[in-house]
Amino acid sequence: MVSDSLSQRKAQLDKEEREHLEDVVTEMRERVEDNVEFQLTQKGLNDEPEDIDSLHEDTQQLVEAIELEAVDGETWTEAFDQYVTGVGYTIVNRLAALRCMEVRDFIDEEVTVFKDNGLTPAAEILVHDEFLLEDEAILQAYHNACDDLAKEIEILFDRSSAYSLLDPDDDTFEELCEKLDSVPDEVWRADDVLGWVYEYYNVKLLDDLRRKGDSEGLEPADVPPANQFYTPHWVVRMLTDNSLGKLYLEHTGELQDVVKAQEEFSPDKRKNRPLSPDESPNIANFCTYLVPSEEKGEPTDFEHPEELRVIDPACGSGHFLLYAFDVLERIWRAETDLPDEDIPRKILRHNLYGVDLDMRACQLAAFNLYLKGRTRAETEGADGFDMPEVGIVCADATVAEIDGVEAVFEEIAGDDEEIENALRRILDAFEEVHGLGSLLDVRGTLSDLFEDDADIGGTQLTLGDDPRESHTLGQVLHSLREAVEDHQETDSFLAQDLRSFVRLLDILAQDYDVALMNPPYGSRKRMPDQITEYVEQNYQYSPEYYITFFEVCEEIVRKGGRIGMLIPRSFMFKKSFKQFRQDFVGSQGLFDFLAEFGLGILDNATVRTAGTVVRSGIESNNMGAFIRLYDIEKGKKEDIFTDIICQSNKDEIERQFNISLDEFSKIPETPLNYSIPSEVRQLHDTQQKIDADVANIEGESISTVAQGLATGNNARFLRKHWESTSEDFRPYAKGGSDAWIVPPAIHTVNFSNDAREIRATGRARFQNSQLYEKEGISWTYIKDTGRRFGYLPNGYVFDVAGSMVIPDTEHSPWRLMSVLNSDLYHCLFLSLTPERQWNQGDVGRIPWITSLEEKDELIKMAKIQYSIMGSLRTSEPTSPYYIGPNLLPEQSDSGYYYTHPALNNLALM
Repeated sequence: MVSDSLSQRKAQLDKEEREHLEDVVTEMRERVEDNVEFQLTQKGLNDEPEDIDSLHEDTQQLVEAIELEAVDGETWTEAFDQYVTGVGYTIVNRLAALRCMEVRDFIDEEVTVFKDNGLTPAAEILVHDEFLLEDEAILQAYHNACDDLAKEIEILFDRSSAYSLLDPDDDTFEELCEKLDSVPDEVWRADDVLGWVYEYYNVKLLDDLRRKGDSEGLEPADVPPANQFYTPHWVVRMLTDNSLGKLYLEHTGELQDVVKAQEEFSPDKRKNRPLSPDESPNIANFCTYLVPSEEKGEPTDFEHPEELRVIDPACGSGHFLLYAFDVLERIWRAETDLPDEDIPRKILRHNLYGVDLDMRACQLAAFNLYLKGRTRAETEGADGFDMPEVGIVCADATVAEIDGVEAVFEEIAGDDEEIENALRRILDAFEEVHGLGSLLDVRGTLSDLFEDDADIGGTQLTLGDDPRESHTLGQVLHSLREAVEDHQETDSFLAQDLRSFVRLLDILAQDYDVALMNPPYGSRKRMPDQITEYVEQNYQYSPEYYITFFEVCEEIVRKGGRIGMLIPRSFMFKKSFKQFRQDFVGSQGLFDFLAEFGLGILDNATVRTAGTVVRSGIESNNMGAFIRLYDIEKGKKEDIFTDIICQSNKDEIERQFNISLDEFSKIPETPLNYSIPSEVRQLHDTQQKIDADVANIEGESISTVAQGLATGNNARFLRKHWESTSEDFRPYAKGGSDAWIVPPAIHTVNFSNDAREIRATGRARFQNSQLYEKEGISWTYIKDTGRRFGYLPNGYVFDVAGSMVIPDTEHSPWRLMSVLNSDLYHCLFLSLTPERQWNQGDVGRIPWITSLEEKDELIKMAKIQYSIMGSLRTSEPTSPYYIGPNLLPEQSDSGYYYTHPALNNLALM
């Protein structure tokens, strides 16, 4: 038994531990990258060398490695910087991994802990036994440990990789180890520690990448660090329990009984159930975050646990896969008679697969699985641990220029030109569209050319199988692997990439029972142009990373399988996701539940998220379960979730909803507004809308919602109202943060000679000019609350950012303002979107309740409000209503200081 028992390890780090680790990793990054950059500069590689052949062989290898970073046409300087980051992270990665091994007693003599004599224990042995110099022995001990571990986990410890050409110098190595040693051992024992190392290494880049994404757009190399957000353990549990856990319980027929039995569990028992398989030996008492299902499901068909496949197509450091390991271990124990110590290796060999663009993430994922497997095997009494090949592959490869590719394709295609062309197309797409990763459409490109693998004796073929039939996709992939091995006579970096490419094809061509993911987020500038174009050509929905990843999972997950994912909530409401949303709640798939988390789930991220589990290929049963957590502060979301599933929530706010999915279709564009009362949704069932035309929906409009003038140069053409009293300057409504009741209206615009000067620039847009100077309603576009609408009298030109609602002649603008500012209509707006922005389409979609036309008191109340708000501004010097300061009450009857059209309205009150 190893000393690292389950009682010693912890599933997740707390906030204080994470903050300390972040500080340590940030310091390590700065130190190691400074040293790597110094060494490369010493070799003259800070500038691109002119005569590579004249360089030393070791330096030529470094040049080749740096050039590999320029796959998308980066300059030498950009490639140099990327290589420095890659080398630095690999060093920190390995040292952190070694530290995790040391605290578990997996390494006999420590290589990262320095004694008082200035040596590590492993180096001390080399000095005494092999007579090495002390400085030489320290790094040699580090190399020996890496080489020994590379036999079992090559992807992390292989010192022949491009990022392994440089070591830290002696002083840097010692300083890095000292920083590691400042982190307590119990932190290094945590399952999720290396995931946090992965995220924190790039945390300082996030702000820069966000700005770049918003302005010029992200490059493919930017996508991994811009999306390195580690999923909290409790969210991983929730999604995995309700996907893999439920799948197995459906397979055994126990799901409903287990869910009912867990109703007796307290929130604390659910949250803190034992980790050891001896104390929580089965799925029923380990997967305690199950959300009750309304209907039974039909799981995927499997006869043995080795047939279960779980994939994370954007695996990062493997957090989902690590927890899936725990679930699978209990499935293997229940379904087989294997000795407990043999099960971990079986799980790694058969069940778990992951893909990522970032080699460093793949290194950590593979190592984490090794660490998990070995820990569990030795805890159960295994004498050593033989690591199998794991299904983790890096999808960031450069393969098109490798010698022998053409010969490989010709050999496996034989005389079939279609197959050779298809292989060439998929290779070209992979090479030309750098950064595709799991979005590479292997099946769409290849599968139509081959027989269905499922028809071959009911068994799926993969690279490890021996196919018997010609031209199945499995046959071609099997032949491709053999041909790569036959034609590769070198271990160059490019040759390694070709092997990774073949492995990627294999993984993306398999079928899976469960997919789990926290995929990249982003569209438009946050999705590189070449990837956007590829997605538009190969996938159904508009380009958005997480939507496309869901499409991939729908394709590779078997009918009846489950997809668990943490994604932005934007798909629930945004117009651009309308078709996806309608399919999501319609016939394309049956989602088991959706938990809306809001902010605070991902450290260092500002995105509002939701977690959901979807059954693949199953027709909807017309009911959906929703959990409301978005308004709970960050540290309490898990506790409220456990209260909800235990039905012990003492919150006065309703937080669990079971809704007929037909309800959502009653509202234009099908927003998933689950927490809105059904009575409010019913109000959308009317033909009369604020402006059906601008919303592009069917219906009758009672007003016109319009954008106004874009001058092209506000600084030139706008003035404050007190700066220009000429009649050539018209009152100008520019929008703003507080348009409620009485918009500020402090601007004027130069409209002399019918705005000839503005028109002369050629940059202005006179939108809806026929509506200028008409009375209507303006509103604040971005605000955290309702109460946004205010009255503007005749005489105003309105701005592109100060949109207006111009009622028709049969509807009073005063009544319209009163209605739109009401609590009821605030709820109607929330039924369309919870976002802070209310754009023209949102306002146009709002229904008009005709019975309100009989309420004349609404007009009276609106005018009283306007009068009161106007009087409150009589002491504001910039307001058109200014009379004098409150400190001089004697001036209160002296009349208005300015002459302004808005003042005429007070006479109406």
